[in-house]
Amino acid sequence: MKQWITAGVLTSLALIASPIVDADESTQLFKDWHYGQHIDQFPRSQGYYDCTADLGVLALCNDNVTFLQHSFQGQLSFADDNTLVSTSIVTDYSDDLYATMIGALIRDFGMIYAEGLNDNLDLVYELHQGAFADEASFELALNSFEAEQLRNGYLVITLVEQDALEQLFANSSNADDMILKLQPGIRAIDMFVYEDDYWGPTLEAAFHLPGRMLSRMKDKVRQAPDEDF
Repeated sequence: MKQWITAGVLTSLALIASPIVDADESTQLFKDWHYGQHIDQFPRSQGYYDCTADLGVLALCNDNVTFLQHSFQGQLSFADDNTLVSTSIVTDYSDDLYATMIGALIRDFGMIYAEGLNDNLDLVYELHQGAFADEASFELALNSFEAEQLRNGYLVITLVEQDALEQLFANSSNADDMILKLQPGIRAIDMFVYEDDYWGPTLEAAFHLPGRMLSRMKDKVRQAPDEDF
């Protein structure tokens, strides 16, 4: 795999590869929030409150989540059985915080995909196609895409854990293909920049385990009752 993909956006920053963990066993989403935790493990006494009406799914929020020495709103989304399936942290956007978050995330994660209002950049596909002559052309294309989408007010960046990226790159035709191949305990992050009607300019990072979610959906299909209709 060409190492350019490991740098993600702000490619002048160095990336330190993360240690390999047991990808089948990990349930960590973000900090102490783990996939499968029951909703009762997040009591009001610890600052959690029902925000289902705001998010449109069964959810709890907490307005006192600290990350990178900054305050975020934590948003926890639950399945029908009241178990945690994904989390997000949300705050007001600033250029400095955006750069700091990117720098923090790419220590352990690599960027595989980016999307704006009217365009997208699939780094897995593009690298397999030989779209970049060298590292300089890769950085130019990536930074130009990033800058244009930020000017347009909407950018989504998808990252996966670095060890999984390195293991799966050669046999993944594009970013979606790689996501579908992730082991159950491998995290993916979607980082959003957008204009929110309530928040204004917003920075959000959503943490999820695609492999566990896919397994969950397959189980639901298999467990569907045999019923006449």
